Amino acid sequence: MNSPTRIVPDQSVRLTVTRAAPSGSNSSWGLARLENMTLVSRTDMSVSSDKSTAAEKQPRVSVAARSRQATRARLVESGRLLFAKNGLHGVTTHDIAHQAEVASGTFYLHFKNKVEVFQEIADSCVSELIECIDNACSPHRETKDIPALIHAQAEALVGFAEDHRDLIRILFSADADAAAVGSGILRALAETIAEDRRELVSVGLAQNGLDPAVLGQAVVGMWAQVLSWWSEDPTRVSREALIETLTQIQLTGTSRVVA
Repeated sequence: MNSPTRIVPDQSVRLTVTRAAPSGSNSSWGLARLENMTLVSRTDMSVSSDKSTAAEKQPRVSVAARSRQATRARLVESGRLLFAKNGLHGVTTHDIAHQAEVASGTFYLHFKNKVEVFQEIADSCVSELIECIDNACSPHRETKDIPALIHAQAEALVGFAEDHRDLIRILFSADADAAAVGSGILRALAETIAEDRRELVSVGLAQNGLDPAVLGQAVVGMWAQVLSWWSEDPTRVSREALIETLTQIQLTGTSRVVA
C-alpha cells in the first residue's frame, strides 16, 4: 500500500511535496525511493510574470550601440583638443580620427566633415552658456532686481569665456567655416536676449522703448567682439572691470547722465 502524500511547507512561497514511492526491483537497496515535487503558488507565478514584463519594457542598449556612442564621444573630444590647438582650418578629418585612435573611414560613419564636429562642440557649449545665464539670472527675476540681473548675466558670460577661451577665439576668428558656425550661435543668443526683453517689458520691469530684436543683435554683437578681444589676452583688462563695463553699458549706455 502506498504511503500517504505529505505536504511540507518550504520557507519560500513554494510548497514541497514529498511522496514515498513503493520499493521495487528498480531500487538496488530494496528501500523506498523518495520523490520530491515542488508546487509553485499562483502568487509566485504572477510575481515572476510581472518582473519579466517590467524588464521587457525597459529600453535595452545593445553592445554595438554603446560602442558607437563611445566612438562618437572620442571623435568629439579629439576634435575639441585639436581645434583648440590648431584652429578649425588647421585640422583635418584624418587628424581627428588619428587622435581618437580610429580608422579614417570610421570618422565618416559619424560625421560628414570636420565642420560637423565643430558644430556639435559649439552647440553643446552654447546650450551650456544659455543654461548658465538663465540659472544666474533666475533669482533676480523673482526679486525684480534688474541691475543685479544684468550684472549676473555679464558675470556668467565672462565666466563662460574664461572656461572656453579656445572656443571663443575659434568661433570669432577670420576662419570662414568657424565664422559660419559662430553666426548661428550669435543668432541663438540674440533670440534669447530678445525673448528675455519681451518678458521683462510684459511684466513692467523694462520700458517698451527699444525693439527687442534690435537690442538682442546689438548686445550679442558687443559680447562677441569684446569677449573675442579679451580671450586673446585676459591681462588686457581685469575680469571685474570687464563685468562692470558690460553691465553698465546695458544699464545706462556708454555714459552716465548727470542731473
